[in-house]
Amino acid sequence: MTQRTGIDEGRGLRPRAFTLELTKGCNLRCGYCYYADREDAYDPRTRMTPEVSQASVDMLLREGPSDEPAHVHFFGGEPLLSFPLLKETVLYAEKNAAALGKTVTFEVTTNGTRLTEEVISFLDEHSIHVGVSFDGQKEIQDDARPAPKGSSYDQAVPGIRRLLESRRGTPLAAKTHCSVVLTRRSLDVRGIVRHLEELGFEKILLTPATDLDGRTNGFRDEDLPALYSAFDELAQDYEQAALKKEPVASNWFPMLMGRLLSGERKTHFCQGGLDYLGVAADGKVSLCYRFYENPEFSMGSVQEGIDRGVTERLLAHDLDSRTACSRCWARWFCGGGCHHENVTTGGGLGDPNPITCDLFRHSMGRTLEIWGRLSRQGVLPRRAAPSQEVPAMNGSQATSLPNGSPAEKPRRSPGCHVRDLAGEKVVYEPSSHEVVVLNATAALIFELCDGERTVHDIVARLSQEFAAPEAVLRSDLDATLTELRARRLLTG
Repeated sequence: MTQRTGIDEGRGLRPRAFTLELTKGCNLRCGYCYYADREDAYDPRTRMTPEVSQASVDMLLREGPSDEPAHVHFFGGEPLLSFPLLKETVLYAEKNAAALGKTVTFEVTTNGTRLTEEVISFLDEHSIHVGVSFDGQKEIQDDARPAPKGSSYDQAVPGIRRLLESRRGTPLAAKTHCSVVLTRRSLDVRGIVRHLEELGFEKILLTPATDLDGRTNGFRDEDLPALYSAFDELAQDYEQAALKKEPVASNWFPMLMGRLLSGERKTHFCQGGLDYLGVAADGKVSLCYRFYENPEFSMGSVQEGIDRGVTERLLAHDLDSRTACSRCWARWFCGGGCHHENVTTGGGLGDPNPITCDLFRHSMGRTLEIWGRLSRQGVLPRRAAPSQEVPAMNGSQATSLPNGSPAEKPRRSPGCHVRDLAGEKVVYEPSSHEVVVLNATAALIFELCDGERTVHDIVARLSQEFAAPEAVLRSDLDATLTELRARRLLTG
């Protein structure tokens, strides 16, 4: 029986986008593919019918938000093995959307081996966003994504080049990306990114595969130092390009910088289970395409309606209620981790993968440092103010002593994450989602606010560093303390 709840009426919680499993069939056998363990994995006979694809489109147009486009994401297996159905679905959706005064957008995720001139022409004509699953240089690609016969690299590259060339210099270039899965056998991340840039990709998504049990080539705890080093090279490349104002493909660090500059809190890793749902070949709906055939995350069907029980569970796992996430300073930049990865490696929706978490925190820390340096030099803009209401702080903001009293003992907020910048500091405070660059003087004052030193003690310490009258130091200290409190970097 379909369970309909009040959350269906909330904006953003109506079905806005579906990922359609056009076929289970695939012409590659990627070593990390989550399909491999499923019943009838890669069976080309399991295909979506036109009736199911049209029912999916009808539901999106009927039940989706009225103020934004519906979105159809074609997936597989390899969806271009069902190219005729893809074409038919696009034309059906465009016709019916126009009749209702609505619009619809499209996306396809492909391994690139079926990008013929006919396919590319259709994708371009209908402005279809293309994500190419491709892992880099020939030896890496062929090892990670083997073809039953021949080289998957040689089979994919000609079509990839045709696609990118057809879109170069047009708005479609921004609707094209490469999706890379990294493993412990492909740690030359810089080399992979540069190779993909040479092919012509302007956007590159990097996803490290992990394996906590050590049974596959996914990253393990012992790989983290090498993984940090590999990503640090990417950080250096990005910072140097930004300093020189040179174009750079949007990859790991440009995307993290975008999250930082936006000022927005990322309350969910993705919209899966909320307004972005997966539709299997038979029409059954799941949290996302990674959860097909998992009854625990089933959400009804396009034939009978959506069951929002899974959505209720997702909303109950807000970041501050998750044990691991509530302690993580970077949670508002991450959103809590991929639902599927959490379930398969952590055990539950609210249990993120520790290796993924460590890499993300490391990378987000590097992003804070880069922003601190580049913003000081006027290369990057100031960060937007946090866009959401600031929750109450843990601990008291008030003090029983008058503001600026010599006996007052100001204390740093315990949740602050601090990055040193050659005497200066970048400070991020999660509860307010505030990021501040402190000059050398403010950085020293912040460091001295340990809850043990009084204002009088801090003035005495400042007098050892700066040749200025005590009254001037006291005035500057009061102004700095006021600013730090306003930004919630002090608790008292």
